[in-house]
Amino acid sequence: MAPPRKKATVRKENAKQASIFKQAKNVEIQHEAEKEVLLPRLKNEVFYLKKEVEELKENLKSSNQNLLDAQLEIKRLKSEHDILIATRKYENDQFSSSLLEKQKEGIDLKCRADQLQKRVNTLVEESPSRGKCLKEYSMIKATSTKKDRYERIIKMISSFVGHLNVDAFLYDFLKMADEDEELNFTMRLSPWNCFFIAVKHQLSDGFLKDFKQFTKEHLHIDIFASRQKIEEVKKKFATSKYYTFERQTVMKPSRSGKQVMAETALVKANDVHELLCRRLEVLSRHGRLLFDDGTKDSIVIGVGGDKGSDTTKLVIVIENVDSPNDPHAVLLLGLYTGNDSHSLLKQNFASVFDQLNQLHSVRYFDGSNNVEKAVVMKPLGDCKFVSAMYGHAGQNSKTPCYVCNLAWSTHRSDTASLENFDFELSGEIRTLSDLKKTGVPLLDVDPLNAGPPGVHTILGICQYYCIDWLIAMAINFDTGSSSPANLKQLKKDLKKLVLETEETTNLVDSLESSLERINDAVTTIQKNCKTTKPKQTNSFHCTSSFCIVGSSKKSSFRDSSIFQCTSCKAAVHDVCAFYITEEQRLLMDQSNAVCLDCRHGMIPSIPDRLSLALEILKSVNEQLLQAQDILEVADNERLKLEQHLKGSRIQTEVSTRQLLEAALRSIGCDSRIWYQDLTGNQARKFLRHSSIDKVLAVFTSNSRRAPNASEKVKIDLMRSVMLDLATLMSAASNSVKNDDEIDEIERVLERFVGNLREAQPDASVTPKLHLLSSHLIPYLKRYRSWGRVTEQGIESLHAIFNRLNVRFAAVRDPIQKATLIVDRLSHFNLIFDIGSSWFKEE
Repeated sequence: MAPPRKKATVRKENAKQASIFKQAKNVEIQHEAEKEVLLPRLKNEVFYLKKEVEELKENLKSSNQNLLDAQLEIKRLKSEHDILIATRKYENDQFSSSLLEKQKEGIDLKCRADQLQKRVNTLVEESPSRGKCLKEYSMIKATSTKKDRYERIIKMISSFVGHLNVDAFLYDFLKMADEDEELNFTMRLSPWNCFFIAVKHQLSDGFLKDFKQFTKEHLHIDIFASRQKIEEVKKKFATSKYYTFERQTVMKPSRSGKQVMAETALVKANDVHELLCRRLEVLSRHGRLLFDDGTKDSIVIGVGGDKGSDTTKLVIVIENVDSPNDPHAVLLLGLYTGNDSHSLLKQNFASVFDQLNQLHSVRYFDGSNNVEKAVVMKPLGDCKFVSAMYGHAGQNSKTPCYVCNLAWSTHRSDTASLENFDFELSGEIRTLSDLKKTGVPLLDVDPLNAGPPGVHTILGICQYYCIDWLIAMAINFDTGSSSPANLKQLKKDLKKLVLETEETTNLVDSLESSLERINDAVTTIQKNCKTTKPKQTNSFHCTSSFCIVGSSKKSSFRDSSIFQCTSCKAAVHDVCAFYITEEQRLLMDQSNAVCLDCRHGMIPSIPDRLSLALEILKSVNEQLLQAQDILEVADNERLKLEQHLKGSRIQTEVSTRQLLEAALRSIGCDSRIWYQDLTGNQARKFLRHSSIDKVLAVFTSNSRRAPNASEKVKIDLMRSVMLDLATLMSAASNSVKNDDEIDEIERVLERFVGNLREAQPDASVTPKLHLLSSHLIPYLKRYRSWGRVTEQGIESLHAIFNRLNVRFAAVRDPIQKATLIVDRLSHFNLIFDIGSSWFKEE
């Protein structure tokens, strides 16, 4: 039996071997497992390697083939290269042979190019632009640049037509440019522009003819349209067809003061609605019809009038424009010779007032549609005219106000004074129905719509309570001085004499011209009576059986015009038809003019014509002598009256009144007695702050004596009164007032009344003061404006009317003269409506 220790060793060895065997077995098993995994992978890799080798063999075979093809291509290209070299060598030889020829041609071309460039440079220098891009002519402002352009063009024209022909070319060029319808350029005035100039500058037909001839001679072009076309424009816009003209025989004062019978014209509108529609359509078409807070959506018109000189006019003033009081905007409804009393207004204008009372709305074309607007009327005029329209007793009655029935006396011993009468309060407001119970109001509008006359109210208060107060204060400062009496009537007489002198002077000039023409006509006829040999006709002859113009060399016939006889249709000179006087020539366009042969029903012989001419000569000579006598009497009376008025102020010592008048003259407000009452502009200058200080300084800085305490107080009070009156005058403007502005005017008015009452307690209450202090504010609250439509335009219309009377003084027939005046006033309306009125307030 083995020992135990050896058995243990054996067991360890066996266990170790078993462990090694087991490890080897595991390695073998692992190896087998890896073999099973790696073998397919290796087989797969071998497969792909074999396949890659085959592809490489194929690529090698392809590359060898490509190499072979490339070698063949190289051989082919080398062959082509050799051919190209040979070809280029041939071409170089050919180019070298032609190069010399081309170089020679280039030298020739360069020489020609140099010559052409020199010619181009010359042409560029001669051209207006000189080869540059010039600035547009409309953008040039420098005169030197414009002159440079002109000189370039003239130089080009000179080279084009020759230096000696430049003037002739320019005349023809301008004439052709004027006739080119594709150009806006013109050297002629259109018929409308000629009409405008003729109306504005009072150009006569004779002047237009002479001036047209003058421009033809010196400018080689007639800048005026034909007189026939101008006359067509005048007739197109004339409105005399909407009026009736009647002859009236009225009593007029002569220069000796006696009342004599005279023939005058009564003019009345027979279609007020149409006259207003025409005006509104033109205003609307030119964008001049306005609607605002003052007019709302209505057509607001002022209806009124006034007497100027010896003629009373009835008019409409349209408020819906920017400057309603422009006299060119005033629409005439009628006129007559006489006072503006209620009875005469009713007698002469009853039909016109009937049309106005039916004018509740107006329908007109505004350029795209027919529109209908309500008509609102405001009575206009001075206090006398408004009272006359309502049949009110006037400003000397017990109730002087036409708006209310407040009673007070304006004259005699019981005259109401500022201190003892509450003139700022209103009486019971008059109504249209109340007026119809006691009289015949002509206008169916409540008197409350009249309001205070803007111009006359301010001027009347300024004159009576300011200027007259200043004169009275100056008299108090002087000793033994007093105010001259009856000056107002003397000033009116002087103004009337001046106007009559101007009219008669125009008439004398016209008759002298007519006398010269008839004398020349008689001389021409007498010469033809002595010869039996017929004269040859020339271009100056008309179709009259005996043409005086063509048979005479007298310059007095140069302005003779040709008309067409309405009977035989012959073209005859006015002088050949014995239309000699200016009156006959003016009326020739207004009536159916016929030639001398048709008037007598036969062809008068030359001796018969001489007899007729001698009769006309005698008649014109008698008219001229009569007119010269009248002119001499009127001019002597004018000079005598003017010297009398100026001489009444001659004093040896400078008085306070003279200092006052000097101060007033220095501010442009001359109140000397041979001058008219204050105008609007004079009042405005007088009521400036600096002017008030300057005038009152006559008393506060007087060297004769210093004012006492009471006078100082009154001077200070009157300073405030004048300043407040200036504010009120500014309020009588064209603007529409808001509530705050009306409240401020009310405060100024209350202060004005208080200061005036304290400064002049004994002064009498005038209707204008009552109208201002009592009825202005209610009127403002009702219409939001005061001076927008006033009698100012009517007053200015008098001056225009007087100038037209002088313009047509040669027309003796009152109907024809009135027709010419009405048409001219309608032309003024038209020019205003299109926005071209030239009137400026003087």
